[in-house]
Amino acid sequence: MQMLKFSGLVIWRLGSRSSLRKYSAPGATVFKAHKTEPSTNVTDRNVEGNTLGIKDGPSLVAAAFASLNSPEQDEKKKPSAKSVKQSRAQQLDSQIIRATDVESLLLAAENPVISRKHALKMVSVLSEWSSNNKVKLSDFEKDPRFLKLCRILARTPTGQAMSSLTMAEDLSTVLGITGDDEAARLIANLSLPQMIKVMKALQVKGRRSTPLLRALSYNITKQSEKIDLKKSADLLFSMAALNFPDPVLLDRICSDVVEILPENTDKPAVVNSILVSLGLLKYRHETVLLALTMWIQKYREICRPGDIASAVITLATVNYLPAQLDSLIEEAILLKEDELTKASSWLDLVFSLLILDKAREHHLVSTVKPEFIEKLLSAGEIPIPSRRKLMSIDAYIGLKFPSTTTRLAEDIAVGVPIVYTKEKALYVQSIMDTFRSLVSAETFLRKECQSGMGFLYDAEFVVDSKCHPVSLDKAANRKDVHRIAVLGLDYHDLTRKEFVPLGVNKLYSRLLQLKGYKVLEIPYTEFNPKDKLVTRVKYIENRLKEIISSTTKS
Repeated sequence: MQMLKFSGLVIWRLGSRSSLRKYSAPGATVFKAHKTEPSTNVTDRNVEGNTLGIKDGPSLVAAAFASLNSPEQDEKKKPSAKSVKQSRAQQLDSQIIRATDVESLLLAAENPVISRKHALKMVSVLSEWSSNNKVKLSDFEKDPRFLKLCRILARTPTGQAMSSLTMAEDLSTVLGITGDDEAARLIANLSLPQMIKVMKALQVKGRRSTPLLRALSYNITKQSEKIDLKKSADLLFSMAALNFPDPVLLDRICSDVVEILPENTDKPAVVNSILVSLGLLKYRHETVLLALTMWIQKYREICRPGDIASAVITLATVNYLPAQLDSLIEEAILLKEDELTKASSWLDLVFSLLILDKAREHHLVSTVKPEFIEKLLSAGEIPIPSRRKLMSIDAYIGLKFPSTTTRLAEDIAVGVPIVYTKEKALYVQSIMDTFRSLVSAETFLRKECQSGMGFLYDAEFVVDSKCHPVSLDKAANRKDVHRIAVLGLDYHDLTRKEFVPLGVNKLYSRLLQLKGYKVLEIPYTEFNPKDKLVTRVKYIENRLKEIISSTTKS
């Protein structure tokens, strides 16, 4: 016990000859650092070095030796080095939250234990204050403490970080000067409005960073705060533009939209934006679709013709038309071409009405007239998707209204490529491989058939009433056989959330039926190329029997 009378300074010197020891805080026990212990950052090392200096040495050593005399049961109550660091971090978090002006916020930047996470929080606050005109950039841009934050965040020179911050009004600044993986880890520290700003910034820049988008989706979904209509519209548009249809986030947004929508009585633009984005995402969330379209139907007097057209286009895209929307559809049918801003918008509306089986003859004929084609050409070359729509409309006119003399000019269909995507080709190939067990000879099966109506169908063959294949040549003039057209439906041919064929695919089936085919649709949700051959063959046989039996009954 006589050793306890030695001064703290003497004990420290003796201790320094042995392996390095760390003292977490007054009252903490002494422990030996392990060789494999990860090193702390520069600021952490500096802080620890200061706490082991001569000034604080006596009190730290005295506390350490005093702990030797403490009862064993008290040792469990002693804070570890990690817990002390956490408490320091928590204190710094509180200091940042309490800051009300630039000086009090940058005072926190003087803390030697500041991390990248804290630096992000402080720059985020400054950015938000600046964008809200609470402070001016000149109030802090040359402050050494702010420059320190930039150096902590940026792996690029401080000047580049500063120029980014000067130009930006949101947190894309921070994300622009950090790696994607690291930025993704920092997302959790942002507020909901800031996360949405980041998502919009990614969309504007066309930067589809999967780690960032996943982090944003996860953290936005976790927020308890309701996502208002404007934020929902921004998020959905960004997700559509970046082709990032995260199902969990989409469900969360739709849930909030349904809840908040009744509060909106005078803003059709945001409702229209949400509807358009849901169509682009091919997201068939029936509850929100019904709520949004019923809203447009209810507030028709403040909606523009384009809002009604957009609603119908989205409904057609996802192949959804509830009976409650009869009034909305009637409004769309009564729209005139000159009420829409562009000729292409009129084409999209007419094509959508055709998908929904609501188009009138005058609608269809109006799109194939030479003067309408001239309007389309006045905006430049007619895009391939628009040409395919015109081909489908013209085919429908020929099949449904054969006496109509106004038809599409032949040159519109010239040079229109109608081919499979790589994924679709692989899926169709697996279907054709299965058909070899049912229809072996080439004379019984025709593949990759050009419909002449703006789309491909995968195969055609003929069977008798007992589902036995019949040669295509022999079946040409027979009335007692069934002509079958095959349409494989892969992931891109079905809506999201509810797995049903897209509206355009249902139109293709209808056109084939008008030409006398029985259509065998094979969705990827029912046909798995990895299943055993016998399983796939049995599936197709059963589907064929269903088609033939339903025809016989009718």
